[in-house]
Amino acid sequence: MDYEAIIAQKDTQINQQAARIEELIHQISQLQKLIYGRKSERFIPQGDGGQLSIFGDQQSEPSDVEEQKETITYDRSKKKSDHKGRQLLSGCEHLSVEEKIIDTDHDESDIHIGDEVSEKLAYKPGKLYRIRYIRRKYKKANQDTIITAPPVEEPIARCEADVSLLANVVVSKYVDHIPEYRQQQIYKREGVVIAPSTMNGWVHQLSPYMKLMSEYIKQKILQSGYIQQDESTIKVMDGKKQGTHTGYMWVMGAPGLQYVCFEYHKGRGREGPIDNLKDYKGHLQTDAYQVYEMIDKLYGDVEHFNCWAHGRRKFVEAMANDKPRSEYALGQIQKLYAIEQKCRDNGCTYDERKEERQAANPILEQLKDWLDAEAIKVTPRSPIGKAISYLTTRWQKFTKYTGHGIVEIDNNIIENAIRPLALGRKNYLFAGNHDAATTIAYYYTIFGTCKALGVNPYDYMVWFLNKVPTISTSEIHHLAPDQFKKSILSLT
Repeated sequence: MDYEAIIAQKDTQINQQAARIEELIHQISQLQKLIYGRKSERFIPQGDGGQLSIFGDQQSEPSDVEEQKETITYDRSKKKSDHKGRQLLSGCEHLSVEEKIIDTDHDESDIHIGDEVSEKLAYKPGKLYRIRYIRRKYKKANQDTIITAPPVEEPIARCEADVSLLANVVVSKYVDHIPEYRQQQIYKREGVVIAPSTMNGWVHQLSPYMKLMSEYIKQKILQSGYIQQDESTIKVMDGKKQGTHTGYMWVMGAPGLQYVCFEYHKGRGREGPIDNLKDYKGHLQTDAYQVYEMIDKLYGDVEHFNCWAHGRRKFVEAMANDKPRSEYALGQIQKLYAIEQKCRDNGCTYDERKEERQAANPILEQLKDWLDAEAIKVTPRSPIGKAISYLTTRWQKFTKYTGHGIVEIDNNIIENAIRPLALGRKNYLFAGNHDAATTIAYYYTIFGTCKALGVNPYDYMVWFLNKVPTISTSEIHHLAPDQFKKSILSLT
């Protein structure tokens, strides 16, 4: 018997099993970090980190009590409905009232004969109140002609909610991640009962305006010449099957404009970025998802860059598998980020940043030599092997940022825009249907752009809702968040 051949075969099996065990241990470690670990990826020698990126929308809280059913039979007389129409303000007599008098052009000889009075439920930070609009009416002297002050333009016709309350509802939901049913409980403690269907109706009736602004923001991003892109999941109720469907929010950002756009698609297939970028010309920065890799082959006018935050993350995840190698790689990458920090601290222009980045080339050369040398020493399927392979197979896309001043070292700007969605998922769980997920994308586009610009989302939404009913589609650019920011700065 050839004992040496048998021993060699057994050694191969043992090595394969050891590699598989190592891989499974790494997967368990990552799941434990996902559930219990800290989320920071900050690297200090002998440190580690993790990452989480998810999304979601609203769902009412389930009951743990088993429902009991019984059959009841009875006779019911048919009678005319005694519904009294809108009732939102009927229980709000205890709220304070602020009056707004709306006058109209009239002569001194005109006789004031009365007023058209209407009330709405309004909101200011920390306070619900009633706002009373008083429209003056006049009778022309010696004539039967009566003139009345014009009505207030409303984003939702005949709505009992003032724009201040509408703005608070949508900002609370999509910025502060307070589901509608929790908001209703908050208002109820103030003695104001808002039906779930009423509040949900406000959110959806505002969505055409949100869509209009979202489409404008998307158009400007595609014209910017430099786009960062990423994607995140969202659970969506699907009536065709039990449970939920996993949809995707594709997120584009233009760092130069500080604009962000969310777009919902049912899947993670090529239709998301491929369709959006078919006419795009300029720089594109993404992670290494295979759909983005196709862009290089399809569109010659797109210059593709990879994200160092994703490359760095692979070594953070490999710390438990191979700490010495991971720490070395993270230390070298930290030197690249130190150059970026220096540029930010000095307020460098794009040209100055390009010049400063030439100091990164020796670091990159040293790192590449080390990666090539270590690649043949590690198991390819191990976490450290995958981390090394992730960089080496895409080295050109990782390193060519040094030849540009406008391109960032990573996609962290767009990842920061996605991060609040993780909080949303914990509160909303899922969207009610695919149309609702599309509506969510409109709101997150606007509020994500407000965040990037440093604009107060509530102040912007009040300003926007007051102006949008009177503006044409072709003039929507006048109501963009950066235009609001300029209007605020002009007053200071």
